[in-house]
Amino acid sequence: VQQSTPTKVNNTTAPRADGWQQPHGDMAKLITVFGATGTQGGSVAYALLEDPDFKVRAVTRNASSDKAKALQEKGAEVVEASFDDPSTLGPALQGAHGVFVVTNYWEYKDKDREVEQGKAIADAAKAAGVLHVVFSGLESAQKLTGIPCPHIESKAEIEEYMTSLELPVTFVRYSFYYENFLTEMKPQKQEDGTYILGVPMEGAALEIVSAADMGPAVRTIYRNWARWVRRSAALSGDRLTVQQMADILSKHLAPKVFKASDMTTEAFGQLGFPEADDFSKMFKFLQVYTPARSVETTRQLHPAAKNFDTWVAENREALENSLD
Repeated sequence: VQQSTPTKVNNTTAPRADGWQQPHGDMAKLITVFGATGTQGGSVAYALLEDPDFKVRAVTRNASSDKAKALQEKGAEVVEASFDDPSTLGPALQGAHGVFVVTNYWEYKDKDREVEQGKAIADAAKAAGVLHVVFSGLESAQKLTGIPCPHIESKAEIEEYMTSLELPVTFVRYSFYYENFLTEMKPQKQEDGTYILGVPMEGAALEIVSAADMGPAVRTIYRNWARWVRRSAALSGDRLTVQQMADILSKHLAPKVFKASDMTTEAFGQLGFPEADDFSKMFKFLQVYTPARSVETTRQLHPAAKNFDTWVAENREALENSLD
């Protein structure tokens, strides 16, 4: 899969001045969004709902949840389906022009199960004749560096399977989330009152992005399907060292002081929580190989994409409330 080089597709109408290309008539295109009550899928669903050229079918396992009801109130069709039950996937894709797919390794921490889920939705999209699949994937750390990282390899294997089916697919590859500082990687308070960012990058810079901010970028990909089909889009809002991130947090959350951890990836892997080994391999991969992420490409897709400084300023209260 190459990056961002326009490709020629037959049987399309001439593009409008704003870049929108209608392949089959002028009706609003239906996009089925899996994971629509999650961070990535929710951002995509809400961005599409703001655009009259699209209709949204939001897929969830619990249509009565508050998040599902909120999507319904915004105009989404809400349906129940599960990657673990392939019989539910066909109906969720019926009549859809496009589908957004995000799988969740962390729910079961089971690489093989995630790959099977990805294959199931790929098969269903092929059978349904979906014209534009957008999958939240990743490149293979194992193949690029020899570092096996289960939650990365599962996404890479799904990408390979979708490619083997010759699906009209775009792979969107997200960077490390800003939102991780509110959850799994929230700063840890030290005895001296300072806070440590426990991201073991050992001085290397890290590509980072707000997962909740990328819906408009994905919407642009759907609007320009002829350009992006069988391509990858590498999403990044900023590229910073962990100390630079700490300095930004210190600026906005003063008088609190934040510092980068001096922990190695090897030491991180020995911390004992369930994800520690997987995370340590991810950070080692990100140290030795810089994935092809592009702030420039991301801003072309979504000019208002937030850098880390802007995101921290806008989420100051949530960050304050997450701290011990």
